[in-house]
Amino acid sequence: MAKKRLVVTRNPLITSWQWHATLFSILSEDDNAKKWIFSNYIQLRCYNIEEIFTGDEMLFMDIMPGSSSLKECPYLITSLMTKEQIESYCGDIVDFIIKTIDLGGYVYGVFDEAKILSDVDADVDYKFPHELFIYGYDLEGEGFYCGDFTFKDKYAHNKLTFEEVRKGYDVISASEDHMFKDDYKGTRGLYVIFKNTDTCYYELDTTLIRDTLREYLNSQDTKNHFRMMRNRFHDTTFGVEVYDVALERVMKQMKAAEPDFDIRALHVMYDHKVLMLERIKYLMANGYLNYDADLISNYEEVVKNMLAARNLLIKISINEEVAEAVRFKDYFRIAKEKEVAVLLEVLSRLDQRAK
Repeated sequence: MAKKRLVVTRNPLITSWQWHATLFSILSEDDNAKKWIFSNYIQLRCYNIEEIFTGDEMLFMDIMPGSSSLKECPYLITSLMTKEQIESYCGDIVDFIIKTIDLGGYVYGVFDEAKILSDVDADVDYKFPHELFIYGYDLEGEGFYCGDFTFKDKYAHNKLTFEEVRKGYDVISASEDHMFKDDYKGTRGLYVIFKNTDTCYYELDTTLIRDTLREYLNSQDTKNHFRMMRNRFHDTTFGVEVYDVALERVMKQMKAAEPDFDIRALHVMYDHKVLMLERIKYLMANGYLNYDADLISNYEEVVKNMLAARNLLIKISINEEVAEAVRFKDYFRIAKEKEVAVLLEVLSRLDQRAK
């Protein structure tokens, strides 16, 4: 077959991190998968880490489950293939990806996108390890169909040549493969992902939704449930308190002599509100909550204000008009107050139905 593209959603519901964009590209339109998706992705967490590219401190924020969702979701069958396995089975990374796609498998892993972006054969003097999602190939055009953030400054689908993918893969060492390292494997490799939605393996879990909403609203430490999987970070903030941490970080950036704004946490927060709104609509549409247009409208205001906050920070990062910080604080305050009010009401109604 000269060309093959596996099914993907062109505009996945959330895209703030590559692992979310990948999972939602594969699953977000599937009715069975929605039962798992809307049972999860409620809790927010953030903590300080060292940025892998610059070494600067950054505020890392994510919706739970994070990158581990690619392994934990019951509607994905994920194999972690080490570099040694890939070389043993196929010898060449391009052949391995083509054969995987022929079997119906998506490919996900870390590639040096500095090599991919370079338009000359000479070595670039830095690396940019980043996750790449590959879902198809074109033999005649000698290219792979990919989903990624890097090439268009937003999540988009692109076509990369076989040689670009090969050279981007070959130069990454195990220590630079942050996906495998973060998954406590300590080696280099790729994820092979198969869609697994024909059978309903997971029903909507309203108990989990209620428990996690409570933890989110009370800013409780959800991660403690998963400490059997990896050691804990000690400075993690959970739930609605992430508003305060994110706001403090943005205000600190605005007061810097040379402001350098990091928008990523606000992208995550906006995606969280988008998905929460869809969850509320889903619960109403499927009889878990009575339809309430006012409740939907009130949460739409949360989404609207978080989008305005994110877009304003992007604007400030361009024109450096830090005087607009007052408006930013207002957007955050309104979003937090309205979200807490709506989710307390949702939780109360779900608790009443559970009695």
